[in-house]
Amino acid sequence: MTSHVRLGTMVAALAGSVCVGAGELDRAHGGSIRAAQGARAATPIRVWIDTDPAVGIPERDVDDGLALIQAFHSPELVIRGVSVVFGNAPLADAFPIGQRVVERFGPRGLQVYRGGRGPEDLGRTTPASEALAAALRREPLTILAIGPLTNMATILMDEPALAERIRAVVAVAGRRPGQRFTTGTSNPRGHRDFNFEQDPDAFRVLLDRDIPLVLAPFELSSKVWLTDTDVQRLAEGSQAARWLAAPARAWSQTWRDVFDVDGFNPFDTLAVGYLTHPDLLTCETLPIAIETGPDDVTEPRVQGTTAREKPYLIVSASLSAAGRRATYCFDVKPAFREVLLQRLGAARAIDASRR
Repeated sequence: MTSHVRLGTMVAALAGSVCVGAGELDRAHGGSIRAAQGARAATPIRVWIDTDPAVGIPERDVDDGLALIQAFHSPELVIRGVSVVFGNAPLADAFPIGQRVVERFGPRGLQVYRGGRGPEDLGRTTPASEALAAALRREPLTILAIGPLTNMATILMDEPALAERIRAVVAVAGRRPGQRFTTGTSNPRGHRDFNFEQDPDAFRVLLDRDIPLVLAPFELSSKVWLTDTDVQRLAEGSQAARWLAAPARAWSQTWRDVFDVDGFNPFDTLAVGYLTHPDLLTCETLPIAIETGPDDVTEPRVQGTTAREKPYLIVSASLSAAGRRATYCFDVKPAFREVLLQRLGAARAIDASRR
C-alpha cells in the first residue's frame, strides 16, 4: 500500500477527523483523492510543535532549530504553541534555546512552554502538558513531535479523552526490522533512534491509543543532505538563515570528523515536510510494535549508548495485521532539499553556467 501523499490529500485528511496514509484515504473516498491532488489548502493545518532544541550547543544536532524556522516560514501551518522537552540537550539548556528561537523568528505572540526534564516526568504535569491540554480542549490539533514524546504522552495519561482531539501525531522515529542507522562507510557505529529511545514508555502510551501516527524516520531523512555549500547559502541568506549558519557549519564538521562525510541529514525537517509538502514524500501504512533486541552499537560522539538489550520501534508487514498501524515515510524526492533551503531563507543557488 505504497503511495505518494499529495498536499491536497493531506489537507483534506487533517481538516476531517483522521490523518492516514493516502492509500487508505483513497479507498475511503471512492478514489477521489487523485482528483484532489495538487489542490492547495483553504485553511492552514493547525499544529502544536513539541521540540528538543540544541542548536548552538557544541556537538549537538541543529535539526530542531532548522525545523522550527522551516515551520515558522510555512504558510501551510498555523502554529498554536511550542513545548520544549529534554532530548538533544538537558531541559535547562533546551528551554531557553526554544524561547530564543521563537522570540527572534516565530510568529508574534507564540508562546513556549517548559516540559519534561526526563523520562521520569512521564505522567507528571508540567506547564507544557497543561498548555497542550488546554489548546486541545479549544480545538483539534496535529502534533509535530520532533523530540521525545514525554509531554504529549503525559496529557494522554492525565486526560485520555483528549486523544479524540489529536488529528495526528507526526514523529521522528521508527525503523524496519534489522535496520541500522549508519552514515558513510568509515564508521560502523551508527545513530540511535534517538527520540524513541529517550522515552520508549511514552511511545507505548501513544500506541495504546487510537491516534493516527505518522513516522518520519532515519530511513527517510538519511536521503537528504545539507552540505557545506548549502550552509554557505544560509550564511548569505535571511536573518534566520544567517543565525543558523554557524551552528550548522559546526555540526557539519562534527559529521566530517565522526563519519568522514560532507554534510549532515536534517532529520526533523522531514516531519515538517510531511505536513507542508507531502507530494515530495513516499509513505506506506504498516503494522507497528515495540520489540526488544540486542544493542545495535551506536556512536557516542552523536549521543550513542551501549546496552546489552534495548527496545526498538518496528514497522513491518510481518507484524500482526490486527494490531496498531502507522504511516511510515521512507523516500523523498530530491526537490525537498531546495524547498527546505528556501523555507530557511537561504540565498539562491548560483547557476554555474552564468558565472
